[in-house]
Amino acid sequence: MVIWIDGVNGVGKSHVAAELEELLAEKNTEYVESDLYWEDLLRNDFSKVLSGFDPYYNKYFMEILRKVLEEKIYNYGKLPIVSMSLVDKLCEKELFHYFEEKGIIMLHVILEAKRETIIARIENDPIRDKNAQNQQKAKVDWQMKYLKAEYPNAIRINTEDKAIHIIANEIMSFYRKTEHT
Repeated sequence: MVIWIDGVNGVGKSHVAAELEELLAEKNTEYVESDLYWEDLLRNDFSKVLSGFDPYYNKYFMEILRKVLEEKIYNYGKLPIVSMSLVDKLCEKELFHYFEEKGIIMLHVILEAKRETIIARIENDPIRDKNAQNQQKAKVDWQMKYLKAEYPNAIRINTEDKAIHIIANEIMSFYRKTEHT
């Protein structure tokens, strides 16, 4: 199984995934933060980035992430928790459907919030510089539309006015149901 935490930039995927990893520690989980692999690619092999400037457009990056996940699942028996927006047909095919076709259960959770809330979260995130904030804010509308249109069967969790541990516990309830099927 792979637990895929999806949603627009700034919705809180990384924070929720880290909390979920703690809650599921006894299940041999590992939080696979896609941003770290993307940053590593930017630093170490920038020529590969030229085939797509965002991780969800870059087939080379998706192949790296796929290999990482396969290694964790097959070689180490891990339950990966991935935080990454699946906001393009290419990443949907190369990552999400790829694992489904291999018979791996995908617990696909899309975190949602009002546009204004997401914009405020991006603007108040001390990790993002102004340039990153502006780039991410510009993507919110189309990412929200894409996620709504392309994944009608995903689990959707509204994150408005909820603490991270509450959101993670909601995901835990879906995990428990999936674990027993």
